Amino acid sequence: MTNIVQSALTMLRGAEWMPVTMARILIGVFFCISGGTKLFVQTAFNEFEPTMVQIKVPFPHATALFVATVEFVCGAGLALGLLTPLCAAMLVADMTVAIATISIQTIKAKGFLNRLDDFLYLPEVLYVLILVWLIFSGPGRFSVDGIIASGIGIFGVER
Repeated sequence: MTNIVQSALTMLRGAEWMPVTMARILIGVFFCISGGTKLFVQTAFNEFEPTMVQIKVPFPHATALFVATVEFVCGAGLALGLLTPLCAAMLVADMTVAIATISIQTIKAKGFLNRLDDFLYLPEVLYVLILVWLIFSGPGRFSVDGIIASGIGIFGVER
């Protein structure tokens, strides 16, 4: 029986690249669309910029442009698997600020467990978790990073 379990675990480990690749591509596409919409659709930017004013960041117009550009460029980088750890880290910073300045204010629950439950339910928290996972796991074998690494003889990037 243990041989069957061991074989199944080995098979699953061999397919680990699939969910890593899917998560990287999908979260990258999500951020690329989100940032691109803010950058290239004027009404979307006009809705986003007041958020920067509301949270009292310095230079709200420039900050809104910077955040939208980070989301667009780093989202594209993740979708392609290009500079994956850097892109994921930049988006973690973006999401951490969003959680700290905007999302956490939406939690109205009373009591520690209820507040924690509502906090963990925030989509930004899940985005941060996926992005941190990508920082540590790497982009997977089907990525620009993986192609470059295998081309120059650096192993361990691909799965």
